[in-house]
Amino acid sequence: MIWIQEMILMSEDVIYDIDIQKERNIVRAIILFRNTSAFHEKEDREKKKLQLAYQKVDLESKAKTDFMNRMSHDVRTPINGILGMMQIIRKNWGDMDKLDDSLNKMEVLTKHLNELVEELNSLIDAQVSLQNITYHKHMENVVHTHLIGDALQLRRILVNLLTNAIKCNKSNGTIDTYVREISSDDSKVTFEFEIKDTGIGMSEDYIENHLFTPFSQVKQDARTRYEGTGLGMSIVKGLVDKLGGSIEVKSEVGVGTQIKVILAYQLDTSNTAKQDTSKLDLKDKRILLVEDNEINMEVAEFYLNAVHANVDKAWNGLEAVEKVKEQPNKYSLILMDIMMPKMNGDEAAKCIRKIHPSIPIVAMSAQSEYSMNQTIMNDSISKPIDEQKLNHILSKYVA
Repeated sequence: MIWIQEMILMSEDVIYDIDIQKERNIVRAIILFRNTSAFHEKEDREKKKLQLAYQKVDLESKAKTDFMNRMSHDVRTPINGILGMMQIIRKNWGDMDKLDDSLNKMEVLTKHLNELVEELNSLIDAQVSLQNITYHKHMENVVHTHLIGDALQLRRILVNLLTNAIKCNKSNGTIDTYVREISSDDSKVTFEFEIKDTGIGMSEDYIENHLFTPFSQVKQDARTRYEGTGLGMSIVKGLVDKLGGSIEVKSEVGVGTQIKVILAYQLDTSNTAKQDTSKLDLKDKRILLVEDNEINMEVAEFYLNAVHANVDKAWNGLEAVEKVKEQPNKYSLILMDIMMPKMNGDEAAKCIRKIHPSIPIVAMSAQSEYSMNQTIMNDSISKPIDEQKLNHILSKYVA
């Protein structure tokens, strides 16, 4: 296929025609053709390169988000089991068979958790070791740790900053990360997250005019090992703005870069507000517990049995939907895990809403940032499950 540009130049004149012996109009035209295939081929190449760049960025962003969600879920799941087994041990101290069974299960969960922690550390450690970079972590004046906020977005910010610090560093360089609590009151606490590296650095002009622009990268010579999409810092700036924070960058070419992010979080005071649930008795209530993990099922069932609730179990979303179909008015509450085989919790809740629109459904999620769909879920509770918080849910929707 070739591209042809056509241009027509026209003029109109009045002439005297001898044959008819009067004036008439005459139109003259010049038609020009130019082969513009080279221009369009270049334009197509640029479009394809831009499309591929966007696709790569989208895939990288989705991969990071999926990794963080998966890691959060996989870490919280064994923790939920461990804490649950500890509660079972406390309340069955004289039952040696129960103690032995719980300790065996805790051992399995602990091994699984260690593997996940090592995998998480390897995300940074493997990269810094390739360049012989020394990596130091510092915690300064961190007093408040129970916070309400978007943990997944904070992870995305720090992963992007650390990835840049690694890619732009030098062999045998250093990276220092600092987490500082800089102010607090009865409801809010402000943190400063700082990452310093001994990398290639940036000029003041680049910081002011290009750093937060998508697809912008520091231009270096052929020895530079830095490769990437140039979207990292624009993503960071967008996330920091979204969270209502601020970012400050200081850098010197050939010396290194210092980046500070300041974010404020609400204090989570729910842990200190103890509720009197000692009189909670659900002996006449039936709850559908939907959970694909055997130990988590046992822990949740233990908490429900402690308040004398009648428990039916489903091991995936599809099984839960079938149970509600069989007897739509049987359950006073559904506790729904989110990440399950065959049918996940959100999909199951949508199906159940068509069968029984008013039944309370509470999501149980081990993801660091589960975005609850309020059209299908009444409430949510995070894993590891806290007995007091679960009893509060039961008091709210069942008692």
